[in-house]
Amino acid sequence: MSDLDLWPRIEAAIYDTKVGRADAEWQWPRCHKKNCQCQSDIDFVFGMFTKAIADSVYKELLCKAVTDPDGLP
Repeated sequence: MSDLDLWPRIEAAIYDTKVGRADAEWQWPRCHKKNCQCQSDIDFVFGMFTKAIADSVYKELLCKAVTDPDGLP
C-alpha cells in the first residue's frame, strides 16, 4: 500500500472538519470603520481551523492504523 492510497480518507477528513460558529464568532471584527477600536484576533480563528483539520487527519490516521495495522509501515 502506498502513502497515496490514504489520500481519499485524509481528504474526506479535511473536508468534514467543522469548527463551531459560537467558538469562533467572538473573535471576528465587529465593524469595518476606519480607525475602529474593536479588538479581534483573526489569527486565533484561523489557528482554530488549522488545529481542527490537523486533529481530523490525525484521528483518521489512527483509525486506519487500528482497522488495518498490517497496511501501515
